[in-house]
Formats: sequence, C-alpha cells, structure tokens
Amino acid sequence: MESKVTSFLIEAGPDPDSIREKVIAQTPGSLVQAVSARAAKNGYYIEMIAAQTLHATGTPNLLARKPEVDLLLRFAGTTQISRAIGQMGAKIGRPFILVVAGPAKQLARVNWAELHGKELVKRDLSPDELERIEAAALLNVLKG
Repeated sequence: MESKVTSFLIEAGPDPDSIREKVIAQTPGSLVQAVSARAAKNGYYIEMIAAQTLHATGTPNLLARKPEVDLLLRFAGTTQISRAIGQMGAKIGRPFILVVAGPAKQLARVNWAELHGKELVKRDLSPDELERIEAAALLNVLKG
C-alpha cells in the first residue's frame, strides 16, 4: 500500500501531544509525529526524511524501536534520543510541524482545517536539505 506524507505547520498554542493523539485516532496505523518548526520549511524535505523512516520500518535500519522516534532522530541528525528531543521535539506554546505518513485514504479522513495549520509547500530541495537528507540516511551506520 502506498503511503502519502503530509506536513502541517501549526502555530504556537495547541499542545502538540493532544493534536498528535487526535490525528492518530483518525489514522490508525499511520506514522504521526510532532516536531519543532525549526525542523524544516519544505514539505518535500519532510517527505524525503519520512520516506527513510518508512523504508527502514521492519528492518534493522530503523534507528529506534518506534518509527516516530526514528523520524525525530533523522530530523535532528543524531542517534541520541535525548538530544533529538531537545533539538527537534515539539513544545507547548511554540510552532510545530505535524508529520503524518499513511495510506492516502486514511489521510483524506482527517479534518485538517480543525488543526488550524497550513500545509508546508513542497519545493525543490536546497543543497543544505540534500546534505541533511544524506546525513539522515547514514545515521544507521553510526548506530551500527
């Protein structure tokens, strides 16, 4: 089944965990993670990082037991969970990005308007984004 990745910038205010739980309930089995708005400005970059996590799921290349943690590690560019949470974890009162990866049919059921966010635009990757994608892909070598 083909997965679709959607990312929404949600302005400061709502609790990232409550938003995450709401979307998880509407998209069972999907990967749902809230990350700091500093993680990215490009929806295509997020899609590429999420694709790494999705491809690693169920293999020894997953950086953590849970795909949601793997995704956070890849955004932070580290294999240290505490460091990733500190650098890229979503925090109450600050803007964050909600990343959702799952079957397109499930994602279509979500009432995105009620999240009060805006979908990140997907545009060409910058040289810095390409470098960060490559570094994220190589993290499993460091985990080794």
